[in-house]
Amino acid sequence: MNSKLLDYKLTFTLSILMMYPGVAFLLVSNQRIEKLLVFTLAVLIGGFLFYQSYNIFKSVQGFLKRFFISTFLVSGSLCIVAITPEAKNASAGAFLFLFIPSLFISIYLLYKSKPALKVKALYKRAYNKPLKQDK
Repeated sequence: MNSKLLDYKLTFTLSILMMYPGVAFLLVSNQRIEKLLVFTLAVLIGGFLFYQSYNIFKSVQGFLKRFFISTFLVSGSLCIVAITPEAKNASAGAFLFLFIPSLFISIYLLYKSKPALKVKALYKRAYNKPLKQDK
């Protein structure tokens, strides 16, 4: 598999699972159930991809802890944005000052930290194995 394609697959898998609880709460609180169903379908695909690579994530010490911290951070900020009294009027301010910084912190934790770089290296090594040719 292409290196860029592997990066996109890893990014999709981690980011969709990281944001799901907060986005689900936001969509349910705004009564947008049909969008929640579509997003849930995407999360099921992301969950399957996560399950395929779970041994890689588990083998790197500290990566799953960073994944759960990122999930709580991003989803928590989305839930706070959803329940603030400002959410009915101008949620852009709350979104800008709560969600965006937590997203940047999570991006660092999941893509730029030492455990994340080890996961990327193991991920690329696992998916770029040469296929055995028939003899």
